Amino acid sequence: MAAVEPLQKTADRPAPPRGRTPRILAVLAVVAGLGVTAAVIGDQIRVRSLLQALRDPDPAIRIKALTEIANEREGRVRQVLADLLANEKDGDVLEMAGYATMRIEAVDLLDTLKRRTGDGQDDARRARLIVYAARMSRRDVRLIPWLEVGAKADREPWRQVASAAGLLYVGEPRGGPALIALARQPDHPARAMALAELNGLVKPMTEAVGWPIAWPPTSHEPEPAFWASLDAFWKEHGTARLLNDVLTRRFTRDPRWVELNRLIHAREKIAKWFE
Repeated sequence: MAAVEPLQKTADRPAPPRGRTPRILAVLAVVAGLGVTAAVIGDQIRVRSLLQALRDPDPAIRIKALTEIANEREGRVRQVLADLLANEKDGDVLEMAGYATMRIEAVDLLDTLKRRTGDGQDDARRARLIVYAARMSRRDVRLIPWLEVGAKADREPWRQVASAAGLLYVGEPRGGPALIALARQPDHPARAMALAELNGLVKPMTEAVGWPIAWPPTSHEPEPAFWASLDAFWKEHGTARLLNDVLTRRFTRDPRWVELNRLIHAREKIAKWFE
C-alpha cells in the first residue's frame, strides 16, 4: 500500500502573487472613470441634440424633443425653450412647449405662457395652456384676477373651465363652486375637462377628510345625489387650508427625491455602456 502524503499545512500553501489586488482595484477605478466620463459626454451630446431638435423646421421633430424635455425635466434647454414658447406658430408644438415649460418649472416663463394663452381660438389647446400656467405658477396670487375674469367668460367655454380649475391650482377655493357649476351643464363644450379636473383636484380633498361620496367613472353620467353630496362637501370643507394641503401633497417635490431619481436615471444610462 502506498504511503499517504500528509496534508499540506496552511502556512506552506503558496501565497497569492503580491500586487495583484492593487492592480485589480486600479483597473476597476479606470473602468469606472471611463464609464462616468462616457456618461457625461453622452449626456452633453444628448442636450446638444435636444437644442438642435428644438430649432428643427419639422414640427414633429420639435414635438419629439419637447416630449423628452418634459419627461426628463431637462431644464438646461431653458433659453431655447423660452424662444420657442414665445415665437412658435404651430399649435401642437406650442401646446407641448407649454407642457414642457410647466414640467421643468420655468417660473420665469410664466408671463410668456400666460400671453400665449390669448393666441388663437378658444379650444381645448388653449384651455390646457391656461391650466399649465396656473400649475406652474406655484400658487402665484397675481394670477387670480386673470383667472376670475376667465371663469366668467361665458362666450369662451374652454377658457371658462380652465380658469375655474386654474383658481383651484393657485389655491383659491372660489374656483370650486365655479368648476362644479360648469361640470353640471350637460351641454357645456368643455364639460369633460371640467369633470376630469374635479376628479383630479376635488376628489383628493374629499378623500383627505373621509367624505362619503362615490365618484362615478369618467364615462358615466353623475347621479343627482352625487352633485348634492359634492355641494354639501364644498359648503362644509371647501376651505383654502384643505385645498392648499392637497395641492402641497400632490405637487410639491422633495429635492431629495428629485436628486435620487436623477441618480437612478444616470445609473441606468451608465449601465447600458457595460451591457
